[in-house]
Amino acid sequence: MSFGVSQLIGFAVAGSSFIPVTNTYTTGTAATENVPAGATQVVITCRAGGGSGSRLSAGGGSGGGGGGLSIKTIAVTTGNTMTYTVGGVVAGRGTNGVGTNGSDSTVTGTVAGGSVSMTGGPGFGGGVSTGGAGGTGTGGDTNTSGTAGTDTGGVGVDGAGGAGAAPGGGAGGAASTAGTAPGGGGGGSTAGTSGGGARGEISFAYT
Repeated sequence: MSFGVSQLIGFAVAGSSFIPVTNTYTTGTAATENVPAGATQVVITCRAGGGSGSRLSAGGGSGGGGGGLSIKTIAVTTGNTMTYTVGGVVAGRGTNGVGTNGSDSTVTGTVAGGSVSMTGGPGFGGGVSTGGAGGTGTGGDTNTSGTAGTDTGGVGVDGAGGAGAAPGGGAGGAASTAGTAPGGGGGGSTAGTSGGGARGEISFAYT
């Protein structure tokens, strides 16, 4: 059996396929994401960093909140670009005072399917008598909040950090312990240094 040139070309095109790929970033400020050749859709997962715990020698420290999460599915085409920033680690507190808010993660751009403007909202630092609130995601098809940090209320008893937003968020830290990436809040501290907030994370899953 013989085939014409046009038929052979048709078979070659039909036989070609895009191999799914996921690009995951744990750092990056105003960095550029380039859509790979042949991709037609992307699932963007944008996770913020967690807040650090407070340090209060007289009353016991409170945990920081976990980072928020935003997820979006959108059409893309070869040559599209997006800009992203991944929320970084925030240090624990070594002197008395409230914890530090985490850092947000963002993804912006215009692709084949339209505009992208996503934020994983950061977890809040632990307070004087309350745990830090969890951050909230915005701009996605689904937007989820991180877990709030805790404050036990007892003198000299420290609260734990909140977990990063589910699914897939990192655990909050126990007393004086840093949160687990991505997005876990740090634990509070009565003495020493409170737990730091974990970094965020952004991934682009192409098909």
